[in-house]
Amino acid sequence: MKTLPAALRGKKCLLFLDLEGTQYSHEMIEIGAYKVVTKEDGSIKKVFPPYHAYVLAKHHVGPFVSKLTGLSDLKIRREGISFRQVQKQLKGYLGKDYEHCVPIAYGNEDAHIFLCSAENNMDASMDEARAFARRFFDYAEFFGQYVRGADGNIMSLTRALNAMGVQFAGEAHSAQDDAFNLLQLHKAFLEKPDLILKYYKYALSRNPRVPKPVRRLIERLNAGETVTPEMWNALTIEDMQ
Repeated sequence: MKTLPAALRGKKCLLFLDLEGTQYSHEMIEIGAYKVVTKEDGSIKKVFPPYHAYVLAKHHVGPFVSKLTGLSDLKIRREGISFRQVQKQLKGYLGKDYEHCVPIAYGNEDAHIFLCSAENNMDASMDEARAFARRFFDYAEFFGQYVRGADGNIMSLTRALNAMGVQFAGEAHSAQDDAFNLLQLHKAFLEKPDLILKYYKYALSRNPRVPKPVRRLIERLNAGETVTPEMWNALTIEDMQ
């Protein structure tokens, strides 16, 4: 599709990832990621085996996050590696693509978690963390331009997948599973342009930033009605009164 934004056009390497963070300090405690190499047209050329790690945090996981993710302080201490090691391993995982690969997350929280991890681990490279976080691409915001819930809000990852006819695989709030499902959402977006177009037309009619007479015009077009200049004139006059 040509609807992909400039941020992804021409990017040969994408990193679909999910991060789980502590409740209060927002440090990373788990990372799951899939490296993807794309073709010239933006379609997927190759998906690499996933990268996954539990990550040591300076602060407690927190009861809410522990219940949500199933991750405890004990598990993190036993199985976690330092954030500095994560940075090093990500470099190795991405190889020559590290400097220009685009990290893709569902929402803007993951970039914040990445920075908080560097801030709480003084042996890590803050400059590298900032450079990496600046490249984060918010797929929820992008997808929400075309597909919205009935309430007009951006959907959760699970609901977005359902809208595209894809079943969520694995467990929610498992970093590797969430990263995998985000990749599946992107695949569905690329493979189902007609469905995206259908949702986009509906989203335009519900977008509060679109002037009311334009929304009403779109609603009529979506209903299959023939719209005339006279009808458009009447709708704009009505809105002015």
